[in-house]
Amino acid sequence: MTLPRQGAALGLSILLSGMGFWLGEAGGPPLADLPIVIGIIGSAAVALAVAGRRVMKASAGVAMMAVFAFAFFGGLSSFDRAFNECFKQGEEVRILLHEYRLSNGLYPEALNQLRSPMPCARIIRPSILSYERTANGYTLGFRDWLVEHTASEDVSFFAHK
Repeated sequence: MTLPRQGAALGLSILLSGMGFWLGEAGGPPLADLPIVIGIIGSAAVALAVAGRRVMKASAGVAMMAVFAFAFFGGLSSFDRAFNECFKQGEEVRILLHEYRLSNGLYPEALNQLRSPMPCARIIRPSILSYERTANGYTLGFRDWLVEHTASEDVSFFAHK
């Protein structure tokens, strides 16, 4: 394999693996069109970048599909962990917000003002926990591709589609 083609194949492999993880962390359905199309096209590009016979190219393409799928499901696992943390610890955030309001007279502009580790963190994407201060309080929420959980200063988390 020539050095430039070898470098191109390696660079594409790394880029495609990162994209797979990033797409998985989005938390969409596992059989969504975009990740499947990117995985197939990217694996074909890696296969074409590999020098050698057709068997070598096909092997590289199949191996890249496997690596992409592994990276995608790794990202999906990161999202699932963050979602489960929100589900288990969301009420704790509401308690922290209440305590902040008692101490400061109003709710914070952003959750990072609570000075407490926030649940729901993913590895390369921001937290799935959304927060907005409103005129009378706040809205807090998190969601996956199927269900949204929302809460406010008066109402505990409520799941809806």
